[in-house]
Amino acid sequence: MTMLRRVTGFFSLLLLSCLAAPALAADKSCPQRETILAFSDIVLDGHDALTPSVADRFGPEAAYLKIRYAGLGDDETRILLATVLKRSPKSQAANDLVSAWYLHRLGHKALRGAAGAEKFDEIMSGLRISGIRALLLDGGEDLLMKRFAAFPFVPLDSTAGPFTNAGGVISASIVDQSDEFKERLVRAAEANGLPDIANYVAASENDPAAWDRFIQRGSTKGSKLRPEFNADFARAMVGQPRVKGGGSPEKAQLHSNVIGTSFEPEQSFLEHILMLESGFEIGDLVAQQLTQQVKSGAINRSGTMDVAWLFSYRAAVKLAGRPALEEDLTRAYSGDRYVRTSDVFTIGDVMDRLLAVAALQPYVIGKTDAMPSKPEDLSDKIDWPRWTEMATKVRDGAVSPILAADLETFGIVTELLFAKGDPEALQAFVRQAPSGEARLSVANDFAMRLDRACAAYLYHPGEAFTLSGRPIFKFDTE
Repeated sequence: MTMLRRVTGFFSLLLLSCLAAPALAADKSCPQRETILAFSDIVLDGHDALTPSVADRFGPEAAYLKIRYAGLGDDETRILLATVLKRSPKSQAANDLVSAWYLHRLGHKALRGAAGAEKFDEIMSGLRISGIRALLLDGGEDLLMKRFAAFPFVPLDSTAGPFTNAGGVISASIVDQSDEFKERLVRAAEANGLPDIANYVAASENDPAAWDRFIQRGSTKGSKLRPEFNADFARAMVGQPRVKGGGSPEKAQLHSNVIGTSFEPEQSFLEHILMLESGFEIGDLVAQQLTQQVKSGAINRSGTMDVAWLFSYRAAVKLAGRPALEEDLTRAYSGDRYVRTSDVFTIGDVMDRLLAVAALQPYVIGKTDAMPSKPEDLSDKIDWPRWTEMATKVRDGAVSPILAADLETFGIVTELLFAKGDPEALQAFVRQAPSGEARLSVANDFAMRLDRACAAYLYHPGEAFTLSGRPIFKFDTE
């Protein structure tokens, strides 16, 4: 990341007017386009009031959505990216966004020619998932494999998760590509002595026999790899069975859960079920039901997480009972959703909000005239009288900017305005809210949620399992 920041000045000054490729076409058919752009602008214009540590959390996603939905020209995009890097110099996502855009727009050969060998090498050393995808789609597989053979990939974090290493990141980055494309990567990895990368990518092919052929070629012999272990994760990412059957029932149940997680939109609830007593068995059953819901179209795989989380929660309660989930619901929530009124925000807090919104939505949209009763599963942490009071104001179009002064009320009103499907009122309410972290957080959150109701540029297959909340910025999708 540090090396990539050292070439920020080069990126900022790079003349792009000579590019032959046209600017990215904006999705102007989306009815929420203007609201997405308005929320993105709130985020991009509001950094100056934040401390550096907070500012680093906001900007890349908003900038990406603005590039995609506004159809910015090259000069405008270059200036925007330079601004995001300047404001969030420690943000991995910001660096990933910049490298992905330049590699997509210029291509790796032209970028190397413009930057020079030394600066281009620095850019390559800082690549993460979006930049890796852009490079591979530009035919740079040999370049990337040679790079990783000489300088091993630095894991994304210290968790040792299956999709934080080179093989996991590469296979996740191009999971939506054809088997023919993936096979080229497998061969390039093998040619450069990288059996771990080849193992992941071969296992991610839709043809199950591709991994068998890879193993038969003997690339993993003499290595310290456990090829079946990582291959099973790659198989689950694409909804395929394990590479080899047998073993304990728990292994089959875990694989089923991981497949379900790969089908979840945005973030995973299924992974938390594994922590329950008998979690593997319950997780297996819930995952099978959820996967079927997604495949049937009842749950939108590229949508927001709301419906999937509610479905999985209710299925788990039906199988195990609410008391069995209590400890699990106290686990910390790692996502960026929702206005926070305390430093501790849990899975249960998320579920409370999902349940409250689901109960009140028919009322705020006018489908029913009766105020619903408080849901049985709602915890005492939810101030139900305040939620119902705000629901009436939202339903009647009587939301005042004064309500944004209180953080809890601000969070309630924004959720209910979104549930009502009134983006203009939501935009106006957020725009008039006091400046600060809560306002930017909400604008950033709803820009991303609305994207999933439109072009879903931020969606990526397998995301809840492979991305762990990290964005992937793709400029090759429509």
